[in-house]
Amino acid sequence: MSIPVIAVNNIKYPATAEQYLEEGVCDFVAIGRGQLADPQWGNKARDGRDEEIRKCLGCMYCFNSLGLQRPIECTVNPYVGREYIFDEEDLKKDGDGRTVAVVGGGPGGMQAAVLCAKRGYKVTLFEQNGALGGTMLLAAKPPHKEMISQLIKTMEGELGRAGVKVLLNTKATVENVGAIKPYGIILAIGGSPIVPSIPGIDAQNVCTAEQVLSGEVSLSGRKIAIIGGGVTGLETAEVLSQDNTVTVVEMKKDVGDTLYITVKMLLLNALKSAGVTILTGQKLTEIRERNVFLSAVSSNESSVLEADEVVLAMGVRPNRGLAEEFEAAFPHVTRVGDVSRPAQIADAVREANDKAWIF
Repeated sequence: MSIPVIAVNNIKYPATAEQYLEEGVCDFVAIGRGQLADPQWGNKARDGRDEEIRKCLGCMYCFNSLGLQRPIECTVNPYVGREYIFDEEDLKKDGDGRTVAVVGGGPGGMQAAVLCAKRGYKVTLFEQNGALGGTMLLAAKPPHKEMISQLIKTMEGELGRAGVKVLLNTKATVENVGAIKPYGIILAIGGSPIVPSIPGIDAQNVCTAEQVLSGEVSLSGRKIAIIGGGVTGLETAEVLSQDNTVTVVEMKKDVGDTLYITVKMLLLNALKSAGVTILTGQKLTEIRERNVFLSAVSSNESSVLEADEVVLAMGVRPNRGLAEEFEAAFPHVTRVGDVSRPAQIADAVREANDKAWIF
């Protein structure tokens, strides 16, 4: 969610607690979800360590977990609701300076690297791109997702303070990772977009949501069919709807099923206002130059949708090939994040934390 702004005497103030107090807008501020995201919020703010605060994303993942009758969870704080299990005072600092290689600088890789460093391991993180963040870099692109960029910056700072050596623009191989003689390896190499094997899938008018969000593919003034109504598909639709005619096609009966209801309705209302059409219960069967062919899941009834461009947002599958190479070459390897099980940022951070805690 975007940071709200208030106006006092015609002066606009960002709705951050620190600035409320500094500018004299109010005498005290109550923090709710921010304390779940970082229980040390108050201490860090008092000490002027704003950049160290893991800030609430406004994703409502905490409310969603409660709605599912699970213990409370948080996207950015893997400890919340489990503090009795993960107490930093009980963290085994038994790394003894042994080398650990973390491959991948997304949310799972960064979380694992920081925790391993706190345990006393000498950690080197390999990231093939020129920036840390992994899929969070793309997740921060749609409207109102700016706080994800803040999370990336916060986790980058944690790596530096923990003493993790970060190698950007460095594709990890069995050879260069082996050269540092690692005691163990944590693979956070993510997944690849799912591309179904159907007629026309290799056409020039077909791309992935990742290519759109990264800027690799630019589309304007086109009729676009987005295949997949998950979070990525819906948010890509919001981006593209600014200057295209967009239709989202989803196999399930509903879209955005992993989103908290409030967040989901805000997004769907934005898409409706932008003129985005959503088709549910429809399966993609074929792509041609100006059309996509669909089949109703319930009846197999065929239909044709006119589209100049097709954007695939059908999820990701683990990069198992590279993972298996490392597992064959080294004795102590573990997978975290999408390479283990494709899911959300919260799942990657939580899994990385739990596995690094006992690595």
